[in-house]
Amino acid sequence: MVRIMFLLLLVATTVSAQFDCDIIVNYDNVSQVRDRLVTFEQDLENYINSNTWSSADMGGEKIKCTFTIFFVGATGDNSYQAQAFIGSSRPVYAGSAPSDRKSPVVRLFDDKWEFTYVKGQTLQRNDSQFDPLTDFLDFYLYLILGFDFDSFEKQGGTQYFQRAYTLLNQAPSSSKGWDRGSATAYSKFSLIEEINNPKYQPFREGFYQYHYRGLDLLATKPEAAFRNMASLIEKIAELKKTSNPKSILFRTFFEAKYEELAEVFKRYPDTSLLQLLTAVDPAHLNAYDQAMRSR
Repeated sequence: MVRIMFLLLLVATTVSAQFDCDIIVNYDNVSQVRDRLVTFEQDLENYINSNTWSSADMGGEKIKCTFTIFFVGATGDNSYQAQAFIGSSRPVYAGSAPSDRKSPVVRLFDDKWEFTYVKGQTLQRNDSQFDPLTDFLDFYLYLILGFDFDSFEKQGGTQYFQRAYTLLNQAPSSSKGWDRGSATAYSKFSLIEEINNPKYQPFREGFYQYHYRGLDLLATKPEAAFRNMASLIEKIAELKKTSNPKSILFRTFFEAKYEELAEVFKRYPDTSLLQLLTAVDPAHLNAYDQAMRSR
């Protein structure tokens, strides 16, 4: 694939911004201070889309992402509480070229975000000093990069997951949303700890198989593509037996992928994979049942 050639250039010196990110903001709950936030949306877009987040030369290709932000409250000292939906996608390749089809990669909802923002302020990246506004963005951008690179190269996103982990560790544990969390509820810590845990490496390797050797081959080598995509679901089933059955990593994967999985595997030669999906992802049972009925 074209992108894999770019991934081999991780130490390249010619780089550019890697994101095409849309910021969508709901101000309904802070309408009384709306005038203090008139530059917020544009400031965040400029920060994300103008910065360089990786030394990889992606050949001008940019990762599409969205931050949909819901303000929850505000105080008089320019402090805010918000929730955010974070999403990203990558193109599905047909041969050596990206097709018009997009595959969702990240779909996350973080309901614990507190930060200070001053109208028109210049947002600065500083990897050594915690800022609850920019570090929140940085954490999820590195997460998006990690999953995107993992989808094109085996373990290709490691350096970005490690950067996200470093950001979390430098955040005060007393900061809302940056605490060390629990094993059952979503938290940044729970997710990034699992991603970086060696026992989940089979999932990450399967993630590569599913995308680069699966989705990207469906148009040209469907039999091999189905086999490689199925291997990820089988790996998840095995991992759920030996690791945390309520894994945050698996939950977030299925939240992003269940519609795609149902659509793809209803074309699988038999119903075995859809049946396995109902067992490993019962939260989306209806989608898989509907796919079986529509075969």
